[in-house]
Amino acid sequence: MAGCSNTNTYSVKLSTPKTFTPGKTMAIQFKVVDKQGTPVNGANVNADLNMKNMDHGTLPIHADEIGDGKYIGSVNLPMQGDWVATISVEHNGAKMEVEKQFTIEVKTAENAHKVASQMALPDFTLLDENGNTVTKQNLLGKKVVMTFTYLNCIDPNACPVLLANFSSLQQDIKTKAINPDHLLLLSVSLDPENDTPEAMKHHAEKMNFDMSYLKMLTGNMSEIQKLTNTLGVHFEKKDTEVLHDNKTFVFNENGKLTHEFTGSFIDREEMLQVVK
Repeated sequence: MAGCSNTNTYSVKLSTPKTFTPGKTMAIQFKVVDKQGTPVNGANVNADLNMKNMDHGTLPIHADEIGDGKYIGSVNLPMQGDWVATISVEHNGAKMEVEKQFTIEVKTAENAHKVASQMALPDFTLLDENGNTVTKQNLLGKKVVMTFTYLNCIDPNACPVLLANFSSLQQDIKTKAINPDHLLLLSVSLDPENDTPEAMKHHAEKMNFDMSYLKMLTGNMSEIQKLTNTLGVHFEKKDTEVLHDNKTFVFNENGKLTHEFTGSFIDREEMLQVVK
């Protein structure tokens, strides 16, 4: 769940998973921006979690800065239900406090990363690493796993991890002798000006991908934005760097979105269960 709240000083967005595994630590993200929408860096961000309608004590969180106004903390929740996060932000001598509510369920095979509504892939036309045209029609009939990256990514916790998830998935599929004929993995460039088909093919070769069911897509930015706008993937290019959401999406054979993984680090067993 996510929500925004404005004060006279800052706006804070809280992002939490929809599900969690009891006894396992989970990550919570806070995004802090000023009144102009500029990311606030160098802040001290903390939160106290309490159940909304029960008393299970207070769970304190200290969030570490990861850049672009984002702060990550971790917590081990004792139970599912409605929670209230009392968030404090200190920056340049100013301090604010705001409450956010979120609801979370215990993770099961049925609800892990499952989306509430099955939105459809939009029509688009892009090029793969061989310069061949790829459209929505080429994806229908296969289960599709899609993420968004770019080759010159300088954040070690972003694109390299997202692509490493594909490597891990391919390894697991091979180890467990799963037939991948029903599957297609797609990495869509967020920097098509520099990510030419030739460059993406070279990168795929360095990653030692099995290209029989993986494609690296690039093309016109307007075509890429058809996908990002539909899926809610926010990105912004600043000089040579692209700031972007780390998300991975799974579509069924009819092109309907079924699962969304938020964050670059994905449990490989959970991903395998979704796609096999």
